[in-house]
Amino acid sequence: MIISEIKYNQVIERLRFDAEYYQPEFLKSESMLKKCKDVSLYEISKFSKLRRNPENEPEKELKYIDISNVNISTGDITIQLLKGHQAPSRARKVVRENEIIISTVRPNRNAVAIITKELNNQICSTGFAVIKTEKINPWFLFAYLKTKYAINQLVRMTMASMYPAVSEDDIGSILVPISPSTFQQRIESYVKESYEKRKSADEKYKSAEELLNKTLGIEKLELKEEKIFETKFGEIDSSLRFDAEHYKPKYTQVKEFIIKSGYEVRKLKEVVKISNKKIGPSKEPIKLFNYIELANINPSTGEIEEVSQIKGYEAPSRARMSVKAGDVLVSSLLGSLDNIGFVPGELDSSVASTGFFVIRSDIFLPEFLFLLFRSNLMKLQLEEKTAGAIMSAVPKTTFGDLLIPVIPQEKQKPISDLIKQSFSLRKEAKELLEKAKREIEEFIGKNGNQNHC
Repeated sequence: MIISEIKYNQVIERLRFDAEYYQPEFLKSESMLKKCKDVSLYEISKFSKLRRNPENEPEKELKYIDISNVNISTGDITIQLLKGHQAPSRARKVVRENEIIISTVRPNRNAVAIITKELNNQICSTGFAVIKTEKINPWFLFAYLKTKYAINQLVRMTMASMYPAVSEDDIGSILVPISPSTFQQRIESYVKESYEKRKSADEKYKSAEELLNKTLGIEKLELKEEKIFETKFGEIDSSLRFDAEHYKPKYTQVKEFIIKSGYEVRKLKEVVKISNKKIGPSKEPIKLFNYIELANINPSTGEIEEVSQIKGYEAPSRARMSVKAGDVLVSSLLGSLDNIGFVPGELDSSVASTGFFVIRSDIFLPEFLFLLFRSNLMKLQLEEKTAGAIMSAVPKTTFGDLLIPVIPQEKQKPISDLIKQSFSLRKEAKELLEKAKREIEEFIGKNGNQNHC
C-alpha cells in the first residue's frame, strides 16, 4: 500500500531522504499553500537582532519571557520578574510591541506569542526567534502561526534530528498566505478581543483570590522557612515518618492557622466526597474518550487545556478515573501540586489520569472548593502528606485527613461567582481564537482549491 510518494528530483533538491518528511499531511499542507498565493516569512518580515545584557543592570527589575512561560494553546505569556543579576544567561533578546516570538527549540510545541504594549522593550530567551512584521498584519500572522498549516511546517522541519531545533533560516522559509487587508483586520479583531477577554478573566480570578484570602485571613499567615527544627518522638512514633521534610514548621503553622480561623474545621473525608469511580476504556475499544492528564491543566489558572481524544484501545493504563462536570481534580504528585483543575460542562463524562484525586461536595460550591485547593492552606498540607523516594505522591490513605475550614455558603457564593465569570471569559476567549484560526484555514482551503487567493 502506497502511503505517499515524492519525485526523486524533489528529494535531491531538498536533500531530505527521511520518509517522515514526506508524510501525506505535510505534502497536502504544502500543496494547498503553493496553490494559494503565498510568500515566505522572510519576504514579509525581519528577524530582530536586538540584544541586551541584564548583568550590566544588576539591580534593575526586568520582565523576562522563557519558552516555558508561553501557553501553547492561547499564546498567553506568564511573566517572570527578575533583577538583572538573577537573569539566566539565555535572557538576552529584546522584544518590542507587535513583534512575534516563536520557539526555535521546541517548535512542535507551538510556543508562539505576540508582544503586547506592557512587554515593550523587555527580555526574552535566546531560544526564541523574534519576528518584526513589515508587509503583513502581526495579529493575523500570530493567528496563522497557530493553524495546522504553519504547525505542520514547523513540525516537519524537526524531523530526523537528534535535537529537535530549527534555525531562523528554517522559520524564515515558512510559507504564509497572502490575504486581503480587510480579512487580516477581521482576524486581528478576533485575536485582540480574545486577548482582552483573557485579561478580564485574569482580573476576575485575582479578585476571587483576594476575596478568599480576606475571608480566611490568609494575608495574616506568615510562614517561617527554618533550616534547623526539631520534633517530638511521639509525633514520629504516631506518623511513622522518619524524613525530616515531613516535620517542617510551616506545615504545623498552616494546620494551627486553620484551627484558629474562626470557622468549623473538619477532616476532608467528612465533608467532601472523594470519588473512586473508575472505568475501563479498553472494554469499549472504538469509543472516543476525552482524556485529562496532569499536563493538560494550566498551573496558573486551573484551566483544562488541549485535552486528548483517544479511542478505548489507545488508552494508557492510568486513564481510569471517571469525572463529571463540576468535579475538582487534585494532583497527587509532589511536582504537580499546582495542577489543580475544574471540570467544565463540555468535559462531562471524561476520563482522567489516576494521578488525580477526584472530589465533589454538597457543602462546598464547586468553584469555591477549586480555589480553596489552589491556596497554600491546602497545597502545603498536600505537600506534607507526600511520600515516596522516586515519585513522591500523596497516598490515598491520608488524603482524606487534610484539614479544611467549613465556610458558610453565603461567603462562598461571591467567590464562586467570580470564578464562574473567569471561566466563562476564558471559554469565550478560546472560542474567538479558534474562530480566527478556523477562518484562516478555511481561507487557505477554499482559495487553494481554486488555485488562487
